[in-house]
Amino acid sequence: MPIVLNRTIQKIIGVQDNFQVLSNENYSAAELQNQLSLAIQELGNKDVIIFVDLYGGSCANVSNQLLKKPRERQISIICGVNPAMLIKYFQYRDQKSFSELLQLLEETGRNEIRVIK
Repeated sequence: MPIVLNRTIQKIIGVQDNFQVLSNENYSAAELQNQLSLAIQELGNKDVIIFVDLYGGSCANVSNQLLKKPRERQISIICGVNPAMLIKYFQYRDQKSFSELLQLLEETGRNEIRVIK
């Protein structure tokens, strides 16, 4: 799912920098945690938002382990990622504070869920 979601976003707003896409496919939890740690290191000292599909899923659980370790930057996890959230993230990541951006993304995600009858 993350690779397909990234391709969709790229078609809408183009390729984005300072953004890593990881999948848990073919990785153990330990391998995924290692890959995630490496991806975060590549971002330098920037604050990090980890987007995952399911709360309680393997990606969320592995990501949550990183929050328990001492760190020099802010790291947060957003579960239930959708395209609207990612588009908003890329539009505002350089304009809003970390906490404002998190709030905006959560609101955007909730507002984009619709039941159409």
